[in-house]
Amino acid sequence: MLVGPSTSLCSLSPFELLDVPILERIAFYLVTSRFIGPPSELVPLLCTSRTINASLSFRNNNHLYSQIFCQKFDSAAVIRRLSWGRTTVECLSEELRKRNTILTRMRHQNAENYAHLQEDLWAVYLMLLENDGKNMAQLCLWAELPIWLANVIEEKCQVPREHPLSWINDNEGTSLVLWLLWMSSSEASVKNEDPRVRNKILTRLEPFLVQGHRFSSAYAPDAFFYLPLCAETEAAIPCTTGLPLPIARDFVHYGRQIRLATPPLIPAALLNYVVRLEVRLDDNPLPSAVAQLPETRAQAAAMGLSLPRLTQEDIVDFHFHTRTRFFGDYNGLGSERLDSEWFRLVSCHDPWAVDRPLRGIFYHFGTLAGHWNGRALIPYLQAHIEANMPNRRPPIQGVTWAHERISCVFKEHHCLTPDEPISAPPEVHGWGEDVLNVWLPRRLQIKHGADNLTLHDPDTGKIVRYETYHGDRENPYSRPSKMSTEWRCDLPVASGDSQCETDDDYEEVFEERTSGVTDIIITGETYDRESPAWGCFSFIGRVRPWDGFVVLLRRSTHAAHAYHGRWIFKGYVHERSLVGRWRETGTAVDQLGYEGGFVLCKADETSMNIV
Repeated sequence: MLVGPSTSLCSLSPFELLDVPILERIAFYLVTSRFIGPPSELVPLLCTSRTINASLSFRNNNHLYSQIFCQKFDSAAVIRRLSWGRTTVECLSEELRKRNTILTRMRHQNAENYAHLQEDLWAVYLMLLENDGKNMAQLCLWAELPIWLANVIEEKCQVPREHPLSWINDNEGTSLVLWLLWMSSSEASVKNEDPRVRNKILTRLEPFLVQGHRFSSAYAPDAFFYLPLCAETEAAIPCTTGLPLPIARDFVHYGRQIRLATPPLIPAALLNYVVRLEVRLDDNPLPSAVAQLPETRAQAAAMGLSLPRLTQEDIVDFHFHTRTRFFGDYNGLGSERLDSEWFRLVSCHDPWAVDRPLRGIFYHFGTLAGHWNGRALIPYLQAHIEANMPNRRPPIQGVTWAHERISCVFKEHHCLTPDEPISAPPEVHGWGEDVLNVWLPRRLQIKHGADNLTLHDPDTGKIVRYETYHGDRENPYSRPSKMSTEWRCDLPVASGDSQCETDDDYEEVFEERTSGVTDIIITGETYDRESPAWGCFSFIGRVRPWDGFVVLLRRSTHAAHAYHGRWIFKGYVHERSLVGRWRETGTAVDQLGYEGGFVLCKADETSMNIV
């Protein structure tokens, strides 16, 4: 009970005489009796009297509102990813007030609320990254997230193309919209979309696929393996993954300001495009020309046809059964499965930054090891050239795509301390390291062992042994090692003894712990069952430690099929999907080459189905 100086105890009702902790409990159970929506039940209680208002108001009782926050929203992720300074009662109560305001704007859309769109998009995206069930329920069941998103997309598409906030030009806003669309979509929701709505979404996503070099695909220029960049490196850097620099945004999160990098747009566009394309394939019959192919692999062999050769069963399997996995918690990890996404946001906004206090885990050991299935989207060459001619508004919707199945098995090899990894050679024209050869020496000699990989660089004479990683073993390597299970893992530490620091005193830091792994090399080959149909290829690649960016080089293993050329596949692992862009390597790194998108999903090792 808080009593003002002019208030007499005799004039107070028995309810007003209750101790504040008891009033808090009453208010808490009143508000949380209804899980969905803001705590609007508090309004009549606060209007009961000045005494009750003084005891339970937001200004005087942060403890109550922090408890309400924890009941209505998820908080495990912020405790795990940041220090205790974000989880004080003041921070949690302020976050409750911010989210209630944003959710209300989403539910009651109008032109005035559109002025807060960027703030709302960021808040919703961070809520989904922290989602363990409660956040998604509030967003979908009360704020009607799918309806709000559909209206936001429609409004952005009505903005004139030349405007900086248009669907095409607003890299930050459109990227967040597409990630929210992906994270709120399910197989059922996409299948139940009106076909006209689905086709409209596909049409609106096509510019990002056709002109992918114009939009962000990575947090730092892919031409560079060694990051951070030196101060002398110019900002105008050639980058085969689109915009070379991320768009950084200062955002108030749990009552304190934090700098965030806008997530790359292209992966979200690809995921949204491909799942809708695959749903449309479910309803489309096979082309009549398929009937002219051999029915089975056995029949093709009996006919003595040269390989690779497609059969009807190959086409049916690819057309109807090769599917992209939707966003979701399939392994029961909750928001923990999205920690890598979070750490990229908070620590990859500046490729020049030497100090990255919030740097965390970008890549988990064994992520790429295993069987992967998916598709590459390949534009017809002439249409690709015309659509990307400079100083011209291309007929983007006129580009036709071919689909190529990619089915491969990867192995992961680790360079362990005290060994030093193979050096990434400089690009011949001075543009960073040689990304078109996956940051590896051009004359590199590779020797495969039973449980290791030996790399020899003839130009330097350096020989390095990489241990093959086996995640199913107690000791994942063929030789004893002392290591943690995470690559360059960082652990949170408290920044002081006092829990009442001011913003000026407060500094969020993470303590880095070495993993014992200094480099990761990926090798692979086409899955045996698919190589007679789609060609036999080998893969070699590298994982960039700065952000977990993966680059793979694909080469044909048969000289007769050398016309396939050398392609690199570049992207990030999002949950169990490797998503990004492929590119031929015959064009210089600072020139626009022949390229397109791809999506690969990790397969279940027992059934070899997409999971």
